[in-house]
Amino acid sequence: MKKIVYTVCSANHLAHSKTMADSFILQHPEYTLYIVLVDRVDERFNLNSFKPHNIIEISKLGIPNFAEFTQGYTVIELNCAVKSFAAQYLFREFSPDILFYIDSDILIFNSLSIVESYLIKSNIVLTPHYTTPLPEDGLLPRERDILRSGLYNAGFIGFRNSAETHRFLVWWSGHMQTECHYNFEEGMGVDQNWLNWVPLFFEGVQLAPDPGLNVAYWNLHERMLSEREGRFWVNEKYPLLFLHISGYDFNLPGQLSRHQTRHNLSSIPVLQSLLHNYTEKVRANGWDFYSGLSCAYAKPIQKSRGIMKTINQLLAPMNIKINKIK
Repeated sequence: MKKIVYTVCSANHLAHSKTMADSFILQHPEYTLYIVLVDRVDERFNLNSFKPHNIIEISKLGIPNFAEFTQGYTVIELNCAVKSFAAQYLFREFSPDILFYIDSDILIFNSLSIVESYLIKSNIVLTPHYTTPLPEDGLLPRERDILRSGLYNAGFIGFRNSAETHRFLVWWSGHMQTECHYNFEEGMGVDQNWLNWVPLFFEGVQLAPDPGLNVAYWNLHERMLSEREGRFWVNEKYPLLFLHISGYDFNLPGQLSRHQTRHNLSSIPVLQSLLHNYTEKVRANGWDFYSGLSCAYAKPIQKSRGIMKTINQLLAPMNIKINKIK
């Protein structure tokens, strides 16, 4: 059985991608891993330093109307939009039986064999952000924030090589061509909230309920982390499979995520230790160098001025920022 895993990033996140890749291959040596680079190498760094992982530049994917596609999005939007095209490319070129997509800011702790078992009968595996209601405490994120951004997290998706999976990818990439924006007024939450439709539109979609999958700030109200004899657990009985480290700033190590206000990292010492160790791994993989690299593609974000600045000041307590695109 042929198995492939891939991630997507621009050059400034290559240290994160290598860290995720190393952690994944440690648990799954039978997989081939691809880093899809939403950028150009341009001799700025040594590709050999990423071996045994493979790097594919976005220009190789055969994305229709490539110039318009890359210039129509900000860097974050473009990275999100590329996922579906990259999956189509990998299926087309290598015909894997199983394909995983994993965000670059994820760290793997155990085998994802449970996901593989789902893909024996299912075509697509999605992970809900959480499966029990958030506390009504007025803190972020609120349930309406998750409704807006998407019920399922697009940082991890499992695919089986099937006609239904290919039908899904045609549909998803069709929307990603021009509709992968951060524009909540227009109902767009990049690639993620499009996934809300997937269980309704497509057959064989497994919503993975496993507490050890995709542990992150958005589900800590229902998932307690602990450590026993060097292994990490969720709610004392489920192995931690992977941690999604979204919105964590290495320069603000006391803050869990810029996207949330509910959890105080100092009150979760196991997670605090995991994030410290993660930071050391990413730094060792060249974060100081790669984080300073600019992206060759995508529109720059124009800084807010005048009334836009005033609006953003008013929205800041709600952790919302509006960007105007040139």
